[in-house]
Parts: sequence; C-alpha cells; structure tokens
Amino acid sequence: MTREELRRACLMRLDECAMEHPLGHQGNKVARYVMRSKTGNAAELMFEKGPGSPPNLWVLEQRVADLLEQPGLEFRHSPASTLFASRASNGTPRYGRHSALKPMKQLAHADLICFRIKTLGELDRILEALAR
Repeated sequence: MTREELRRACLMRLDECAMEHPLGHQGNKVARYVMRSKTGNAAELMFEKGPGSPPNLWVLEQRVADLLEQPGLEFRHSPASTLFASRASNGTPRYGRHSALKPMKQLAHADLICFRIKTLGELDRILEALAR
C-alpha cells in the first residue's frame, strides 16, 4: 500500500468510527475528529493527512497509555511541559506542536502521543483502545 493509499484508508476508517470535530477539518493538512468510547467519553483526535507529512495521529496520552508498552507501534511523546519552550524570532513564546492542535480544547495543552501510522491495522489498534 502506498503512503497515499494508506492515508485515504485511514481517513475512511476515521470517518466510519468518529465524528468530524466541531472545528472541522483543515483543508488538505489535517482532519479533526471526536470519538466516543463505550462509556460515552469523548476523545479528540487529529490526523495529519497532508502529502508532505507521514500519516500521524495525535491523541491524549492518558487514553492510550496501555498501548505504549506494546511492541510494534511507532510514536513520540509530546508532553505539555514542552509547549512554549521555544521562542519566535521576535521573542514571543512559540506553540511547540502542529498549529491545528492549538484550538482543540482537549489536545491543545495536554500530554499527547503522536502515532506514526504505517498500516491500517495499527490505526485499528489505536481506535480500539480509544473505544474502551
């Protein structure tokens, strides 16, 4: 499966199991979603769909903590403590994540995990964890 085919398959799967976020999707760069668990808790998700980036899925770390110990998933931590750690050229603090996360209430200032999706099966594992 090519990167573009994987990206399209991921978007189809996300469209099947989650609702479009009230903020909407951001053109050809990201898709924002809200997914409800079996207990009714809502989880915000952001999927990077742009051709210049790998298919990344951003989620709350606390919602996927059990997955982080399992082999096979590629991810990086994005702790809230590192937000605004760097400065722009004019000296103002710079938001240290993808700018499309900033307006999302749940994700903007929380500890996040950014999964690099390599297969549709990996996305399914993450979505199953979020659905619990």
